[in-house]
Parts: sequence; structure tokens; C-alpha cells
Amino acid sequence: MTLRRVAAVLVLLVPVALTAGLGVGAGFALSRAIHVPRVDELASYRPDIVTEIRGADGATVARFAIERRFLVERTQIPDVMVKALLAAEDARFYEHGGIDLIRIVGAALKDLATRRLAQGASTLTQQLARSVFLTPEKSFARKINEAFLTVEIEKRYSKDQILTMYLNEIYLGHGNYGIEAASTWYFGHPARALTLPEAALLAGLIQRPEAYSPLRNPELARQRRDFVLRRMAEERLIDPETRRKAAAEPVVLARGARESTVGPYFCEEVRQYLEKAYGDRGLYRQGLRVDSTLDPRVETIAEEALRWGLRRQDRREGFRKPRNLLAEGIDPERYRDPAWADLEAAGGPAPDAVPAVVLSASRTGAEVRVGEKTISLPASAFRWTRAETPARAVKRGDLVLVETLVREDGKAETIVSQEPLVEGAVVVLENGTGAVRALVGGYDFGRSKFDRATQALRQVGSAFKPFVYLAAIEEGFTPADTVLDAPISIVIDPKKPPYQPQNYYRKYSGIVTYQHALEQSINVPAVRVDLLVGTRRVIETARRLGIRQNLLAYPSLALGAFEVTPLEMAAAYSVFANQGLLFRPRLVERVRDADGVVLEENGPEPEEATSPASAYVALGMLRGVTQRGTAASAAKLGLALAGKTGTTNDTTDAWFVGTTPRYTICVWVGHETKKSLGPKATGAEVALPVWTRIVAGLEAAGLVKEADDYDVPAGVVFVPVDLATGYRATPGCSKIVLMAFASGTQPTDFCGDRPHAVSTLPHYLQKAVYAPKRGEPSGTSFQLPDVPPGPAPTPPRPSSEGGPPG
Repeated sequence: MTLRRVAAVLVLLVPVALTAGLGVGAGFALSRAIHVPRVDELASYRPDIVTEIRGADGATVARFAIERRFLVERTQIPDVMVKALLAAEDARFYEHGGIDLIRIVGAALKDLATRRLAQGASTLTQQLARSVFLTPEKSFARKINEAFLTVEIEKRYSKDQILTMYLNEIYLGHGNYGIEAASTWYFGHPARALTLPEAALLAGLIQRPEAYSPLRNPELARQRRDFVLRRMAEERLIDPETRRKAAAEPVVLARGARESTVGPYFCEEVRQYLEKAYGDRGLYRQGLRVDSTLDPRVETIAEEALRWGLRRQDRREGFRKPRNLLAEGIDPERYRDPAWADLEAAGGPAPDAVPAVVLSASRTGAEVRVGEKTISLPASAFRWTRAETPARAVKRGDLVLVETLVREDGKAETIVSQEPLVEGAVVVLENGTGAVRALVGGYDFGRSKFDRATQALRQVGSAFKPFVYLAAIEEGFTPADTVLDAPISIVIDPKKPPYQPQNYYRKYSGIVTYQHALEQSINVPAVRVDLLVGTRRVIETARRLGIRQNLLAYPSLALGAFEVTPLEMAAAYSVFANQGLLFRPRLVERVRDADGVVLEENGPEPEEATSPASAYVALGMLRGVTQRGTAASAAKLGLALAGKTGTTNDTTDAWFVGTTPRYTICVWVGHETKKSLGPKATGAEVALPVWTRIVAGLEAAGLVKEADDYDVPAGVVFVPVDLATGYRATPGCSKIVLMAFASGTQPTDFCGDRPHAVSTLPHYLQKAVYAPKRGEPSGTSFQLPDVPPGPAPTPPRPSSEGGPPG
């Protein structure tokens, strides 16, 4: 052991002796012979640093890196950190020339005296040279390289520069490199705010960061910290009283040392984009600074509302037997759920649903534990499970959710709940910019990273109908125009049974206005209007609104038989609120490199999808849906709203897509597979409550205001119309609606007794007085003029049936 120390001393003295005895030329020749790296590369050397994604408010929402590192300047390094570092690693740093011969000889003598190799003698500059330029292998060649590099570094850089590079480079445990990353990780604040005990703890980590980790070995970390404090006192960097006070302080860590990501589905979309655009190295090593469109306030509201809505829907589908800890050999009294640690780390109010362990259950209630807190649940908390008593629903050791709900009377109620099997997605777009302010791709990113907001292709049902009516408006039709709601049989292929769309309730109303047909989401009128304007024309309209999926010209298209993504639907509906302009959805505003150089910038790029007047007329029809139609429950918000419900056959998918003057919000709920959400699980019952909860949250946050309204473009007029007949209203009309029209298309004839009398007749009698428009099917049977290539989309059950009204 002692011979190895003597040999190491001689190796370190070689470059010094050669330089002094043989001159610089000989030293340079030797350095070339042993392939010393170019030290001047250190001036341009940039260690791997973290890519940061920032939200619209400037706050960091996510970080991506292989080495978690944030660079700091010398002015950002506090004196206590410098003193702790010098005391722990290199007390003579400002006195030696890179290789501390006094320390080397002293360490060697001490090793000889103790007969063991225990004293380290590497200076900070040597450690820096080793970390940046050399491999970890232990050899004499590496030692000689290290010595030459150390001398060269000291010649080229000031002590403060070396110190700063070292503190940005050094590894400090748990994937953290440099004092800035370590300080935020362990203590929750930047390095400039380090206290003396904290600085001493970080300095003590350098030799063995994982072994001295305060998270893994708190007592060993405290002992190591106290050693550094003692060394600081020995070097007279602090006085004995300061050392005593610092050593008396406990090791206090930020409980949230594990970083969380705001909007994980959103950030994953951005990460994939950056990886594609800038490669692995750009994403994980070069410290990109990404300004995103995410608004953390909107994202938080959307996530909470979706999770609430999915748990609500899951309860409608029935109670499932919970996981039991006792069956797995786990003591319920000692169980610690991972979510409880997150609750403690957050330090704020508890979320509305948390895991809980059942301690006991009886006929009258149950005792459950959340962390160290015991909660008593009454029998009413189990009512939805349909169990006769709480003891029939749960037993000791069951792991359930405890959820706090606010009843209609404003009082809070705590119930037992369960993690939902049903999934969902939410997209919130800012109308005037296309900025994606929130994107939620599922109930929990931790359990499923599949992004249903951007990747899930699902049938949209009646949410597609507004595109049909917009195509009609573009052709000169109006909300007051009428269509015959009566059975129709469409021959697509003479060799196959005809397509026979049906209304949800199997009832028909006869002559109805376009406005009424859309508000009540009646199927047959939508198909007839589609045939009137031409299915290919409808597809072309949908394309202009941003729908990019493969749409085929079959009549079932009008009922949303084809699949699209929630993001596409949100972008398409935003056109109605944007006076016909389509803003492509944007997640990234700007990308800069670590030096602040802008690599890309993405501003709003509007495209004219339809005319302002046509968009506003369609918007007016959608406002009727939220006032009188299938989404009338949204009217209680008292805001300017417009939107449309959507439900597919067998209620496998529930949608609501709607707008406020500022935002367009799309909500989808469904199972991963084509599984029914249950009877009456329509868009109005399942998706709309999530949507209204989001809007209410936005209003509470001041992001949506009661005074907000949609701008009315030039060329639009408003006329009171009888909703049933489409004629201009008179005082005798029962349902008078103020409808929007492109100027010159508004009705001129006033309503009279005859139209009202006709509207009361059965649909088969109304057919005799209905005057079909040019190109509109006039009979009960219609031959499709041409068949598009590809298989026709066939609704699951029965094939002729249209989807529910909403």
C-alpha cells in the first residue's frame, strides 16, 4: 500500500520536474507523446445541461436531461458554498498551482504512519481535469495526463473560473450535476440561497454522493456535514460558535425532491417534437429553452375536471371489488401509499380523491386511513355501491379511494370511490391564436402514457353534424330553412340492404327547421341535408376546418361514423368562434439554445376556412344547442357559449365540443376498447358535465368572464323566427328565436295559422305538403349516385341506426 502511494507521488512530480529541469520544450514533447487533450477546448466546453419547457406564465413545467444540470455564474455561488468546498476538498486551492505538493507529501507521510492508503490529495483542478477530459480508469498514464492537464488548466484559467467550472460539473447524487441542480433537488431553492448547513452537506457529498445521500442515509449525511463544518472551523473559515449552531440544525430537505411535471401529456407531446426536430443530443444534452403554450392554470382545471368526470362515470358503471392488502400479506396499519408521500410533499390542500385503507366496516359505516389520519365514513358514503351495508361493500384491508364532492346545496360530502377504468381526454384551445392551453390525454399519465387527445381515433357521433349544416350555410341555406324528418332508405349498393338512418327515439317530427334539428340532434334531417349539399361537399368543408382523417363519402358521415381525434375537433370548432379563421394548434411558441439564440419561433398563422358570416351563422345555431337543445344544462353558467354533444351507437363514445369567446374546449369520454358506457350514457350526460366544470373553473380563475361575447362580423343580421316553422315570428308564435343570417338570406314571410297547423300533423301527413329543395331526396327511397372507394362505415348495432341525440 505504501509503495503505491510513493509511486503516485513520483508520478505527480514528473511533469513538474521535467518542466523545471528539461524546460518547456521537453515537457511539451512529453505531453504530446502521452496524448494530453487540448486544454483550450475547456473554454468552449459545455457540459450536458437540462432542457426546460416553460409554460405561458414563464414557470418551468417540465425538464428533460440525461444529466440534470443547470449552469451558474460565479456571482451566483454563495461564499458559504465556496468555503465549505475548500474545507472539504482543497483548502489551499487559492495558493497552489494546481498540484498541491505540500498536501501530497503530507498525505503520503500520514499514509506511511498509519500504514493504509486513506488520505486524498487531488486538488479541485485535478478533479476537474479528470472529470472533463479523462476516463475513470486507474493507471500511471492517466495520472501523468491528469498532472499535465492540471498545470495547463491553471495556466489558462483564473481560480474563480476553475471553481465555477468545477461546481457546475461535479456529481452530487440522484442524477444531479452541479450545485444548482443539487440545491433545487435537495432543498427546493437555488444555490444562491444556500445556508451554511446546506452548503456543508453538499460539499460533503462530493467524495461519495450516493453513500452520503441524505435521502438514503440521513444519519451518515449529517455526520459528513458535521465533518465539513469542523474542517471549516479548523481552516478558520467560520468561528467555533457558528460551527456549533450549524451542527445543531437538523438536516431539512424539500419534501418534494421528486420533481413533478405540469401537464405530463402536453409535455410528452413537446418532448417527442423536440426529439424529432433536434435529435437526442439536442433534447437531452444541449439545454434547450422551450417556451410552450401551456397555461398551468387552465391545465390544472382541465385535469381536475376530467378526473372528477371519469370517476363519476365509473361509479355509474358499478362498484368493483377492491384490492385487499391482507390478501397480499400487507399489514393495513403499516401500509404507506405512494400518493400519500405526494400529499405531504405538496403541503397544500388535499385533492378531492385520495387512496385510503379500510380499517373496519360495519352496518353503519367504515373507518379508513389516509396517511396518519383516520376518517369515519357514514353508510351514505356507500349508497352508490348498491350494497346493503358498508360491510357488504368493503372489508378490512381494502384499498379504496375517498372522494370529496360538493352537493347542489353547496355542502361537502365524502364518499368511497374507485379508480376509474373509463378513460377520457380534454383539449383547450385559445381561439384567437391556436395556442393549446391545456391537453389532458387520460386519467393518469403514470398508468397510461397513450395520449388520447392527439392519438385516439374515435367516432364523434352527432358532434360532426355542425360541419353538415355549415356546408349547407355556405351553399346559401339558413337556420330557418326546413327539412323533412321522416324515414328514408338509401341504396348504396343494389346488392346489399339499403342504409336506413333512424332517430334515437324512433320518432319523427315531419317538417323541422335546420335550427331545431341541430339543437335536438335529430339524425334523419342531418342525413337529408348531407345528401342535399353533397357528402363530398361536406368532406371538403371538414377538411378546411382542419379535419385530416380519412373521410369517405357515405351518408353515415353526417352522423359522425368516421373517426377523428379530440385535438382535430377542438381546432375545427374554434373556426365557428373565430369568424371563419382556422389557427393550427400550437404547443411550442419558441425554442432557444442554452445561450438564448432563437432556433425557431411559431406565431399564430390564420387560414380562412369559411367566410365570417357563414361561421357566425353556424355559431348561432350552436348557441341554440346550449340554450334549448341537448346541451341546455350549460345555460346555467350564464355565459356566452356554443357547442354540440356527440354520442356514438351503443354509447361507446361521449363527446362535447364547445366554445366560449376565448376558448374552444373538447371533451371525450370512452373505454379503450369499443365498450358501452352504459344505457343513457350520452354526451350530454357524460362529457358535458366535465366541460361545464372546466368552464366554471375558468370563470372562477378570471379567465372567462360573464361580459365576454362573440364579435358579430359585418354582413350578419338578426331576425326573430318561429323555431317550429322557420317563418318570421309574429306575436302568436310559441317558440320565437332570434336567429343570425347572412344579410339577404333572412326569411321575409311571416308565420301564419297554416304553417302552425301543418307542424302539428303526423310526419307522414306533413310529407304531402313539404316542398323538397332542388337536389333533395323527395321520396322515402334514394339511390346514391356514386359509391366511393373503400368499405362503408357500419355502425355497430343495428347497421341502419343513427347515434343518440347527444
